[in-house]
Parts: sequence; structure tokens; C-alpha cells
Amino acid sequence: MPGFNLNRSHRRPPSSHAAKTHHHGSPPKRGHVTSAHILDQQLFDFLIVVDFECTCERDRRTYPNEIIEFPAILVDIRRGIVDKKRSFHTYVKPWRNPKLTAFCTELTGITQDKVDSAPSMQEAVQMFVKWYQETIPVGSRAVFATDGPWDFKNFLFTQAVLRDHVSFPTIFYEYFDVRTTFSRVFNKGDPLKLDAMLKKMKLRFEGSPHCGFDDAFNIARLALEMMKRGCVFEFLIALPLDDEEFHYKLDGYPVFRREEGSGFVTRDHVEQAAKEAFGAAYFAFAKSNASSVEMYRKQEHEAALERAGSAANEGGKIVRTRRDGGLATWRARRLIIVALTAGLLIGIVVALILGKLSM
Repeated sequence: MPGFNLNRSHRRPPSSHAAKTHHHGSPPKRGHVTSAHILDQQLFDFLIVVDFECTCERDRRTYPNEIIEFPAILVDIRRGIVDKKRSFHTYVKPWRNPKLTAFCTELTGITQDKVDSAPSMQEAVQMFVKWYQETIPVGSRAVFATDGPWDFKNFLFTQAVLRDHVSFPTIFYEYFDVRTTFSRVFNKGDPLKLDAMLKKMKLRFEGSPHCGFDDAFNIARLALEMMKRGCVFEFLIALPLDDEEFHYKLDGYPVFRREEGSGFVTRDHVEQAAKEAFGAAYFAFAKSNASSVEMYRKQEHEAALERAGSAANEGGKIVRTRRDGGLATWRARRLIIVALTAGLLIGIVVALILGKLSM
């Protein structure tokens, strides 16, 4: 399988518009962007973050891994939401090694009973497709994302497809690599692990490491924070479509890969793919979603102002309380000092008088 090169010579010629650059210094995307909101610079409406958990054994790199947990966390990009409630999740029953190793259970927290009662990998794919068609609005642009190449390149393509002959729709044959994008934009060096990337973004891991759903949720939080800081996801990795027997097109839904394979995609390219697949539904979704997103952002802005005002009022009360308390404390101290001074003076006067009388 060819390596994935992030060299910019792979991207289409940039637009001639002399607009401001993105955070990572790439030229502005072709296509019509009327909003100044930073999340509207993204090429897609939804990100679906996947992090598989697989069968494994301690110190055995050649162990025949099988997917046993399949989470897909939905990110509503325009609203800036990681939507756990509308996300997808299922455990998967392995067949090559149906009994989990003690190491696997210890690492992932997945117990034998969870996989024994789970669907097969092919059934899990069908369940996901049903969720996808019911959850992702027709006319919208959605794409996968993972933390590194392993989930889709190794676990899905090499092992599930080529080795075990599990069929996947072609939407699974393209994805964004969050880790590599992070290293190019923020780290400017070697790729970092998830905890280190979260820390660099001032985020903390939430949940249990190696729980697929929690890992995917935190990768989604990371990706969204990257977007909010100006990173545009645009280098789309494309898996080979040579396995004609095992992949199939999801009718009515686009793929956004370039004909040449992996590389930078432009706004024009992504929009054209969506228009060809959805037709009038693309324009209907764009119009309705823009209106509802604008309303959502307005409500969120007003709520944020209200929270800020409440916090300021509470802060003012605290300051006044502190000031009053400080003033009262100072007055009490002054009275004590005056009383002690007066008592000392009276004592001196009394001592002098008694001294004279005794002479």
C-alpha cells in the first residue's frame, strides 16, 4: 500500500483570491463561503470519528486482530457539537478467536459476555449503514476521521476486508487522519499520542483509555478544538478500491476522494461531489441548515452573554462582601487599639498618683 504524503505539491492549484490564509497557512478554498464563522471554513458538515478495539494478546504483534468494538462519534461541525447521544456504537463478535484473552479484557474492558451476544462484523456494518442513513441528513457532506491510519488501513481494510472478506460501503474507503494533521499544523514535528495532543489543546481525556467509545469521543473533542483554532481538514486519505468484490456504493451518497487517490481536496471538489450525488437535496439541506445553524449560534451567543453577566454580578457581590467585611474588620481593630491605648494611659496615670501618695 502506498504511503500517504502530505506534500502540498499534491493539491490542486490554489485560488487566485487574495484572501487571508488559514491557521496552517494554506490558501483559501475555492467555492463560495459567505460566513466569517471559523467553523464554516471546514469543507464538511459532519465528521464521524471511529476508533476500533480489536482482539489482541500480550507481546504478539502478529496476532490475528478482529474488530470487537465499533464506535462512531458524530461531530456536528457547523454547530460545534460532539453529539454523543446521536452517535453509533456496537460490540462485535469475533470468529477467528471467539474467546477473548485475559490481556484483551484487561486492556479494553470488554468482557466475554459482551462479544458473545454481539452481532458479527458484517451485521455490524449493516447496523451502521442503517444508523448513517437515519442520522446523517440527506444533502449534507459527511466524512470519517481516525487517530492515525491503523483503524481503517489495518483493522478495516487489510484484516476485515482483504483477509476476512467483510463488505463495506465505499464511504469507508476515505478518511481524515487527525494525528497526522495535528502534527503538521500544531506540533510541527513527529506525531503525538492522543493524551499529548489533548494536553497541547488544554483538554483532558474523559472516560477510560482503550474503551473504543471513550477514545473516539476524545478524538472527536480534539478534532473539534483543532477546527476552532483554524485547522481546516482537507488532506483526504483514500484506500485502494481494487477489491471490487468486497466494497459497494451506498446509493445516493457521495464519496469525496480524488481520482488520483489520497491528497488535498478543495471546496469546489467536495461541493461538486455532493451536488452530483444529491441533486436538489444538496441545495435544500444547505439552505435549511444555514438557517437553523444561524439560529443555534445566536441562541448560544445570547446564553453565553447571560452566563457572563451572571458571573460578573456574582463577582461584584463577592467583592462588595469582601470590602464590607474588610471595613468592618478594620473598624474593630481600630476600636481595640484605641481601647488598649486608653487603658495603658489610665494605668500610667493611676500609677503616678499612687506613687505620689505613698511618698
